[in-house]
Amino acid sequence: MVQKVAIRSSADIIAASSDEVLKENNLDFFEKSMPGNLQLIEGLWNSDQENKTLLTILIKGYSSYAFAVLETNAYEEIILEKKSNKINAVLKMYEKAIRFGHRYLELIGIEKSTFENKNTLANMSSLLEKHISKEDEVALFYFLQAQGSSINLSRKNLLKMSMLGHIKAGLSWICKKNPDIEYGNCSLFESVIMASTPLVMGGNSEKSKSMFEDAMKKYPENSLIIASYIQYYLIPNLDDEEYKVFQKKFKDKIFHWNQYQLGIKNKMNKQYDNEYYNLFNAIAERRMNTLLKIDKEIF
Repeated sequence: MVQKVAIRSSADIIAASSDEVLKENNLDFFEKSMPGNLQLIEGLWNSDQENKTLLTILIKGYSSYAFAVLETNAYEEIILEKKSNKINAVLKMYEKAIRFGHRYLELIGIEKSTFENKNTLANMSSLLEKHISKEDEVALFYFLQAQGSSINLSRKNLLKMSMLGHIKAGLSWICKKNPDIEYGNCSLFESVIMASTPLVMGGNSEKSKSMFEDAMKKYPENSLIIASYIQYYLIPNLDDEEYKVFQKKFKDKIFHWNQYQLGIKNKMNKQYDNEYYNLFNAIAERRMNTLLKIDKEIF
């Protein structure tokens, strides 16, 4: 009991400061420092497996690391649709987040078999309304993000694809509840899901374009939205003319963000006062450099 009290006190402190990592402007530093931290938190969780705070950190941590680091490192292979051990590493990390996500859902009364049941799709909103409170929203969001991202990287896996409707319904519910959750990530991931969903399963390319455009206007300090628009809309639609326009816009935004990080502040980069978008822009910068390297292979 004493040990659990100590762990829960530590968990609350870690959770309260977890968003500070978003201020990191060096993706290399983030890449090297996060695995040890996540392993430590997983060790704490092993001693208190009903601790929802630690589970939330693990779901968010593993899903974010998979997306921010491993998916970015595999970006060339993903864009050019090459098989790669790098992509397998991304999927393994997402699976960790998904497993912890199911543990969380079980704690609040949603069994894995219930969530994945085909009959749940029509009743997803009522299921989540019944079980999800305000404190559960972040865990649910990153669980769904991990599932959706994993599906995008496994489009030939019919079992995973069968869960796409559940993920869309869950995201729709949580994003209506809290549209600005996690610094606007709803706008990003709902746009990605809409763009990458097959037409027969409710996808709509033009609607996704509109969603991306709205997200770029609402969160102009987040260049990762531009990177995702290029990846999920412009490249699949082979729109090389607009690609050139947004490639230039992308480069300009990353340049001004870098200037701000170097202490060169002016009216062109004032929007980067909000440090909580630093990590997003560091991810975008690395992805942009990959795109510049391979763009002649894309079109």
